[in-house]
Amino acid sequence: MAIANDRATALGEVTNDLGQAGIIFNDAVRLSNGGLWSQPADDNNQQNYASQYEADISVVKADVASAIASGATVNGVSVTPSDANTLTEIQGQLAAIATAAPHAAGNSAAAVQAQGVLHTNEQLILGEIANDGNLQQALAASGVMNEGTGTVDQGFQALPAQAADDAAATAAKAGANLSDIGTVFNAATNLADGGLNASNLHEFGSDMKAIAAGLQNFINGGGLAAAEANTAAEQALADDNGISLGAAQALTAVHAQTMLNQIELQINKFDGMYANDPNIAARSTNDNLLDIIDIAQNDPALAASAGNTTGAPSHDGGFAEQPGYLAGTIQHYQDNQAQTDFWSAFIAGANNLNNALTAEANGTVHLDTAGLTSLVQQVQGYQQLGTSFDGAQGGVFGARFDNELLGGTLKADTATALQALHDILNNGGTVSATDAAQLTAAGFGYVADAQDVSGNNAPNGGGIYVGTSTTVAGATTTQIADANTTTSGNVNGNEQPTAHPVNGLANDGFGVTYSQASAAAASSSGHEHGASPHEIAPQNHFAEMIGRFDHFWHG
Repeated sequence: MAIANDRATALGEVTNDLGQAGIIFNDAVRLSNGGLWSQPADDNNQQNYASQYEADISVVKADVASAIASGATVNGVSVTPSDANTLTEIQGQLAAIATAAPHAAGNSAAAVQAQGVLHTNEQLILGEIANDGNLQQALAASGVMNEGTGTVDQGFQALPAQAADDAAATAAKAGANLSDIGTVFNAATNLADGGLNASNLHEFGSDMKAIAAGLQNFINGGGLAAAEANTAAEQALADDNGISLGAAQALTAVHAQTMLNQIELQINKFDGMYANDPNIAARSTNDNLLDIIDIAQNDPALAASAGNTTGAPSHDGGFAEQPGYLAGTIQHYQDNQAQTDFWSAFIAGANNLNNALTAEANGTVHLDTAGLTSLVQQVQGYQQLGTSFDGAQGGVFGARFDNELLGGTLKADTATALQALHDILNNGGTVSATDAAQLTAAGFGYVADAQDVSGNNAPNGGGIYVGTSTTVAGATTTQIADANTTTSGNVNGNEQPTAHPVNGLANDGFGVTYSQASAAAASSSGHEHGASPHEIAPQNHFAEMIGRFDHFWHG
């Protein structure tokens, strides 16, 4: 039987195939990045990670037991471990994870302890595989393409190479290239596997600050210019997206700024949320870190600067791809009517702005001062629409889309468009080549963002979103969106105009979709995963292992 990469098939039956078991284990590791979450439980078609993780580990345990009992295979071919104890060691480590996992969501003392057990034993299992020559060779030869990341994952995929010592941090801060910055990012991302909490957030936060400083210096100090000068990589980006070389270089700048924006969002919002809203903090961090990786890996110039010159996403270099999810683990977000109205307005606005910015860039329209000023206001109003609606939502909606709408590409696209428009205004309406490239990149970014984000959602009442629509009514196949939906400026959580928008950076992950009261009620009613510390057995001498295997994640 071929190794399955979809959740339903992979978890559907027990097998002695370690390739299959390892692909499921990869899913579990990725689910634990940033921490498991259990509340709000399975709302808006979003399955909580705690339950999915436990299901993964249960199946991997059974698969490893089957391999021990009846002989291991990889992709249907028998394989004998180099070390006769490898699989029994992994069996014990999986047992430790299975015991701890039901208690790992949240920020209680029990949860912090459980998260440490997850992190340590995930690392140990990957180390067991990497150090067993026969298993590693067989698994490496039987990798499968992960459609979510675009990389080939082997079973029990090793985490990216990392460095986070003082020398690595100093190099990262200098920002000469994304390889130096990205190796520290890899370390922070690996550290987040199992969960972030009071025991490791300081180290994680220090890494994030080094990365932020490095990205700022990369943008301003020559690293970005060097990446843009990689003509072959930039031409590949241009060809892939149907834009000019100059626009591709400007788009690379937008991508680099987006990465910085999202690192700053992690520092300024998500890290602090672990104290008051650890479930949404975990989901937010998971989405944010993995999205930053995808930005770097899918821009050839940035990927090359990070040490990946393959032209495709890779597990090598800085900002490297983590092991991927099984298909079906992440589901489309089911929008309510207000969210459907918002996305419809967001799509229409993106396409209309792109048309206006592109027309000014290519000279088919020559706006006068009044026209340029009006376009500036439209750009600003579009950003306000996205940030205010997102800020009012909270919950899993915010966790999934803050990094797009609050502190990511919307912010970068808008800054790029405004920089060009103000330059044109200051030069009496003359559009320079730089202005034209920036306008094109910003417009392209708006459309790509709207199509990407809404493509992860399902409209209220069925159908799908129409990413090319220039009208609210036409932005869903069912035309369910209210044609009178607000399309610009600040709105509340119901997509209604407001003079008092919610500050999304300060909402702690709470909003109209997930209130503090509902979170408190879930916790007090016992719906949170949790336990007192003595309920979790001290598997594998946990404290001793942290010291022994510290180098696995701290460099």
